[in-house]
Amino acid sequence: QNENFELTVTTARTINVNILGEVFTNGSFNISAVNTAFNALIAAGGPNDIGSVRNIKVLSAGKKPRILDVYKYLNNPLVSQEFYLSENDYIHVPVAQKVVTLTGAVQRPFRYELLDKENLKDLIGYAAGFKVNALKGNIQIKRIEDDMEKIIDVNYLELEKNGGDFTLMNGDVITVKEINVTASNYVIATGAVQNPDTFALK
Repeated sequence: QNENFELTVTTARTINVNILGEVFTNGSFNISAVNTAFNALIAAGGPNDIGSVRNIKVLSAGKKPRILDVYKYLNNPLVSQEFYLSENDYIHVPVAQKVVTLTGAVQRPFRYELLDKENLKDLIGYAAGFKVNALKGNIQIKRIEDDMEKIIDVNYLELEKNGGDFTLMNGDVITVKEINVTASNYVIATGAVQNPDTFALK
């Protein structure tokens, strides 16, 4: 005999999650079991100014540590499904080890955290590429080294051509300048002519 029944969940199960390290609020948090590590980090106020967003460790009993990378989540929100939490899990936010600042003619100038093997090409990718008027032939790197500040000029066009890259260091400030040279391959025809205008010169 078939029977019909209705099931209603009125309250989700809660779990305790411990969040430690470079977050605004350390401690144990009681959250819904349907939440992920991303939601738990929000409850803790998120990583602080020196906290990593690329190397966050999620520790569960009997499992290998999982590494949470917020940049991967921004590119693919489905990544969050890999970080559901269990009772008494730990989330540890370490200090960011390689942070650089990107300014100038890029789509998203910002302060970025890079992983050890990530360098200039990866950085430009995270910034969504150059603006149309970017001077790619002379990118300027400002670096503190041996108690001195120095300037390094990088020809990004040559890097692209040769398949190379430029190694960045923690604290680097990368500036992409704008092209400010006006066009020179033109002539202007004015006065007693049929169609006064600007014309390309070949």
